[in-house]
Amino acid sequence: MTFKEYILHKLLAGFYRSRYRFEYRFTDFDPKRQDPYILVGNHSCLIDGQFTTLPLDKYPFPVINAFVFTSGFMKFVLMKLITSIPKRKGQMDVPTIRTIMETLKNGRGIMIFPEGNSSYFGKESPIMPGTGKFLKKMKKDVVFCKTNGGYLSRPRWSDKGIPHGLFDVHYYGLFKAAELETMAPEEIESRLAGELKFNDWDWNREAKHRYVSKHRADGVDRFIYACPKCGSWQTLTGRGSSIHCSKCGEIARFNEYSLLEGLPFDNLVDWDRYQKTLLPEIVKTQIRSSGEMYDVDTLSYRKKSIGAMSISLWNHILRIWNKRRRYDIPLAEITGLVLTRKDELSFDVGEKTYFFKLKDPMLFLDAINLLKGAA
Repeated sequence: MTFKEYILHKLLAGFYRSRYRFEYRFTDFDPKRQDPYILVGNHSCLIDGQFTTLPLDKYPFPVINAFVFTSGFMKFVLMKLITSIPKRKGQMDVPTIRTIMETLKNGRGIMIFPEGNSSYFGKESPIMPGTGKFLKKMKKDVVFCKTNGGYLSRPRWSDKGIPHGLFDVHYYGLFKAAELETMAPEEIESRLAGELKFNDWDWNREAKHRYVSKHRADGVDRFIYACPKCGSWQTLTGRGSSIHCSKCGEIARFNEYSLLEGLPFDNLVDWDRYQKTLLPEIVKTQIRSSGEMYDVDTLSYRKKSIGAMSISLWNHILRIWNKRRRYDIPLAEITGLVLTRKDELSFDVGEKTYFFKLKDPMLFLDAINLLKGAA
């Protein structure tokens, strides 16, 4: 680590440690290791690529979704305080792989999150196709970083993290380079999938760590859209530590351990399972929302607001409009649909990328995927 890297890394460490608690453990892995390796981790929250580097002397460069760089603050963190490798959406494209190989060749490790997306509801997501083949091709040792408490400390949908929330972070050796040579890609992915499994709700039901905030539920209605009490949708609001339905009043509350009270289930994983059972009925109606549309340049990592837009989904057409413009997009033409950060929905139509900050991003993501047969 150069002197400049050292100073900038200390600044990053000071920033995050003033806001959260981190407990780091190491098994069969030396955090002062200097040779290049591949660090793989479960993607519990949006800042995995930063706090994971903090205890490492020669930290591996994280591979990060290019859309994250369109945030001025995150661009500063990922390009000034640490060095990162941008990738296109959930894909590991050719330019990204070329940069990774050059980085490893130059003696620096890299960090990847095989799920591609940080957790929406507090448990693991499926592995990106081709991860086993990629790890085998790189011919480097693979170290695993398992995080518990990351989602509870920094939920994907939240406006604010939980002050002094605990991140329990464990590094351990997973594969030796020589071992990978003898394994089939499918075998690598199967073992990796087992390591990636996590559920912060189950973990803290036993661990009983406190995650307390005056704003605990603020923003949760970005990801939960159906009321378990009355079955209505787009009627929910998070306020303080409680969740309200416009028809039922307060329906649930987060307790000091971040578990839900007032419902038949105590976590958002089960809430998401419930709301998805209503989707076949929801998509028979016109779904409406609003947000802001942007022009995005992923080469310069800049975005420019086009303006406030209304958006609706009806009869397999996504309509986006305001007083000056209107787009009617058949769902069959949409590719690369992805939700980044807490409220940013983007997709491609041909060579054009559409990018929104949307009030109901999860509802539209789920509904479009269902109608396109990708759910």
